[in-house]
Amino acid sequence: MSKKKVILLILDGWGRGEENISNPFRFAQTKTLDYFRKFYPFCLLNASGYAVGLNHDEPGNCEIGHLTIGTGIVFYRSDVKINLAIESGDFFKNKNLLDIFRHCQAFKSRLHLVGLLSHNTSLADFNHLIALLRLAKQEKFNDIYLHLFTDGIDSPPKSALELIDKLTKIIEQGNLSGKIATLCGRFYALDKTGEYFLRTQRVFLLLTEGKGELVSDLREFLKEQYKQTDFNDSNLQPVVLDPQGLIKDNDAVLFFHHETKSLFQLANAFVNPNFKEFKRPARKNLYIASLTKYLDNINYPVIFEEQKITTNLSRIIAENRLKQIKIIDEPRKELLNFYFNGFISEEHPGEVFKTLPSFGNTWESIQTKTKEFFDVLKITIQESVFDFITASLPTFDLIGHQGNFNLAIKAIEFIDAILEDFFNTCLENKYSLILTSDHGNIEKMIEPRFGQKETLHNLSPVYFYLIDKDYYQEKTKPEILFFERKILGSLVDIAPTILDLMNIAIPKEFNGKSLLKYLK
Repeated sequence: MSKKKVILLILDGWGRGEENISNPFRFAQTKTLDYFRKFYPFCLLNASGYAVGLNHDEPGNCEIGHLTIGTGIVFYRSDVKINLAIESGDFFKNKNLLDIFRHCQAFKSRLHLVGLLSHNTSLADFNHLIALLRLAKQEKFNDIYLHLFTDGIDSPPKSALELIDKLTKIIEQGNLSGKIATLCGRFYALDKTGEYFLRTQRVFLLLTEGKGELVSDLREFLKEQYKQTDFNDSNLQPVVLDPQGLIKDNDAVLFFHHETKSLFQLANAFVNPNFKEFKRPARKNLYIASLTKYLDNINYPVIFEEQKITTNLSRIIAENRLKQIKIIDEPRKELLNFYFNGFISEEHPGEVFKTLPSFGNTWESIQTKTKEFFDVLKITIQESVFDFITASLPTFDLIGHQGNFNLAIKAIEFIDAILEDFFNTCLENKYSLILTSDHGNIEKMIEPRFGQKETLHNLSPVYFYLIDKDYYQEKTKPEILFFERKILGSLVDIAPTILDLMNIAIPKEFNGKSLLKYLK
């Protein structure tokens, strides 16, 4: 197979919509896309949920979409890795977790679970805490104390009591162990401003020496706090509920945040042997661990290590001494640099990075900038300098977020008309054109059950078209219908397909597969 020059055009926010009134594509004239469907290979790819490293039923986004396309791997966020481990049962066999219980059993000591109690899962997940308590039951270990931080920022301002009641009920009904020993607002516990002395120290002394208000009836205490109009859970002063539940010699401490920044200061105070911010009460033989890694330069037990990305599509192109260019608008430039490269802002030999002005928000501006985008792309193609061209166009996503159905139809027809001339330019200059997207948006503009505007990303699969003279073949109506409904892979398969087209070996690090054999 000869090497091909390839253009990857990512139409941000373009998914395969449903056959109902929510989908503006049903009302738009799309002569060019219809032609592509009939004469060139295409399929659907998953761009949301577990397929791209997100939680089940979580819509895709620009960052994850470009990351998955550019690296050829499914990058699982820490919370997703933990959720998958819980679902599969691997969580309850995890050696790093079991080592914590072995320590407590060997020294006849206690386990302290430390973290945020929140309705939101962005920092810490309520279900991860429950899974830890279930694991303790499995290990027949019941000497567990909880040190919880009240939210008020990512949760309603006075919702801690509701969450505590929920936690208490689950513990009682599941015959689990776990007693709340201390409580404190996230203003103190999750400080990221470097205010160690006035905030982090207060939490450290609360957990180790019980420096806080002693409370015997937590429910009544919080009810009194909630009578204050301006009270917020985030500002709750340190509270001691059980003086016997403080951190002592030989105990184990597990921080259960999956997000890595918010608990850095508190974890640093416990783990760092060279800590100098405040004087710490001495505790001997503590076993301190965290679900994810908060401190990079200190060796301590981490249950779920961060996934490493070792290569990316751009780097492989460069290593093969080929020339490439990336074209994107200025506000989104990180998508084709930092994210497309796997969280690395690196420059590659033979790579040119071209940024264009912002598209703005008005249709007039978006229309003008879209045309200019394609003009730049066509000139680049006609110069025939680059072996690989990556371009990311925001038009569909910008319009999708506005929720204007009629404008969406206009934008679809506008892009479709441009694509007719554009794909001919690609073929004339002997480029293979891959037309795809990072996530869905514009194809669902209405929530059909209630008739409301829908402006958010969604779970739609995205299209993958291969416009190449060598793959030109007319399809029957049943064949078109098959590919319109059949999801053949996910975004992770795009990079291997590009390398296959370019006759470049697909690295073993890639999770995806080439789609070429499925499309012929």
